[in-house]
Amino acid sequence: MTSYLRNRLTLVWALLTAVTVASWLTARDGGAAHLVNATVTVVVLVIAAVKTQLVIWHFMEVRHSPIWLRVTTSSWLVVVFALLLGIYFWGFPGI
Repeated sequence: MTSYLRNRLTLVWALLTAVTVASWLTARDGGAAHLVNATVTVVVLVIAAVKTQLVIWHFMEVRHSPIWLRVTTSSWLVVVFALLLGIYFWGFPGI
C-alpha cells in the first residue's frame, strides 16, 4: 500500500484531483448570478494549463522524451492558452 503512496503518478494524480476541486470552487464562487468575471476565467484557464502540462509530462511521459518533443508540447500548450485568452477577451470579429 505504501508503494502506491510513494509512486510519483499517484502524487500527480492527487495533485490533479485537488487542483480540479480548486478550479471548481473558484468558478462556483466567482460565478454568482452568472456574470462574466474575467479574473475567474483567467484563473480557471491557468489551472487548466497547469493540469494539461502535468498530464503531458507525467502520464504521457514526455518529461523523459527528446528535447524537441518537450519544446513542441510546451509550445502547443502556450499557443492554445493564448488563443483561448484571445478569444475570451477580444473574440473574433464578424462572429
